[in-house]
Amino acid sequence: MRTRSHFLYALLLFIVPVLPACKKDKEETATPKTFSDLTTKITGNSNVMATVFSDTTFQVQPGIQETDIHYLSMAGLSTRLFVLQIDLNNPAVKMVAATPFDAPGYGAQAVTDMARYVDAPNNRVMAGVNGDFFNTTSYEPMGIVYKNGVGVKPSFTNNTDKPQQGLSFLAILKDGTPFIGDKDSDYPALKTQIKEALGGGVFLVRGHKKVTQNITTVDPRSGVGITDDKQVYFIVVDGRNFYYSNGINYTDMAQIFYALGVATAINIDGGGSSTLMIKHPLAPVWQVRNMPSDGGARAIANSWLIVSKTQP
Repeated sequence: MRTRSHFLYALLLFIVPVLPACKKDKEETATPKTFSDLTTKITGNSNVMATVFSDTTFQVQPGIQETDIHYLSMAGLSTRLFVLQIDLNNPAVKMVAATPFDAPGYGAQAVTDMARYVDAPNNRVMAGVNGDFFNTTSYEPMGIVYKNGVGVKPSFTNNTDKPQQGLSFLAILKDGTPFIGDKDSDYPALKTQIKEALGGGVFLVRGHKKVTQNITTVDPRSGVGITDDKQVYFIVVDGRNFYYSNGINYTDMAQIFYALGVATAINIDGGGSSTLMIKHPLAPVWQVRNMPSDGGARAIANSWLIVSKTQP
């Protein structure tokens, strides 16, 4: 009996140290979680995301890609970010400035409704993002509006009362090149070369460098950036919903654009206007992918639509 007890005791001494080692080996051999290329760029080159919960990347059509990222911010807040990447090197893809009812005037319409007036065979609207800031009474945009080379609104509105608006513009030049510029120095020199354009707000990245920001508020936001090789990135971040997504400030938006390698990026209209939609791959509808803080897509002054020149 005593011999049996000694045997069991010796066996326990052997087994107990082995158990933690087995657990450690299992942890070390577990497959690490992988993320999309864009998420990897953002986490590796910025200090915005404390933890990435999930990301999804898919192709809307060749030359148009969407990436959705759910992450915990460094402030410990749930945040949802949507990235629309457009490759303007693809001859089948183009960007157009859209207005309500496709009319050369002022009005208000949701992005999905603006798409209906542009969509046609071999001119299919595949995606869209909200555009410029605007007067909420008259719906006059703060910045310029060019459609197919015509200056529907060829001047900037005085921004004294709203100094973060009416500062910049995104344009598609007549040679197909995307360009982000300043209203004072760039616009006068380039206006004869503009085919499509809408205004924007503060610069987030300029000359491949992050721009220091003095506005620190956290809100739903939209922005756009371009690379030297004709990649356009639209970013929409949802906010004003604690359990879903809390928004972002200018500084963190600048970090994200910088991490993606853009040469220039600007903020565009945000808040309840922030909208990102795509043509649903399985149904003939335009689907709003984010969750606008108004509870649905807001009627706004203009938008950017991404169009396929080959879809029948």
